[in-house]
Amino acid sequence: MPADFFSRQALELTFRLLRNNHPLLAHAVKKTIDNTPTVSYEDLQSAYTGEMLLNSEVLASLKAHTIGKIVSVLTDIGEEALKQNDLPPSHMTLMRTLIEDWVQLTEWVLVHTAADDNDRTSYH
Repeated sequence: MPADFFSRQALELTFRLLRNNHPLLAHAVKKTIDNTPTVSYEDLQSAYTGEMLLNSEVLASLKAHTIGKIVSVLTDIGEEALKQNDLPPSHMTLMRTLIEDWVQLTEWVLVHTAADDNDRTSYH
């Protein structure tokens, strides 16, 4: 995935995985899908064929704390699927890729978020 973009498809899959057991997180993801414009094909320089969103706009919609919760919940879902061993390998590969996409977004957030010196909850 490109460094400054997040896949709309990843958001849609995340919504589907979260909607039954984590409705508040799913709602936040759905709101991001509905309210964040996709990057134009020209701005992507024709390198990516899927619909992409700017990381900065995904962050503005979801906030860092929510992104962290999504990574945690997806990791839990993946671990449970491994324990149950009831998913086809292709689904496990997709799950791993989805978690990796969210982890890359988390790393992007850490690099691109300036520390707030007045925020006593900041750990930067």
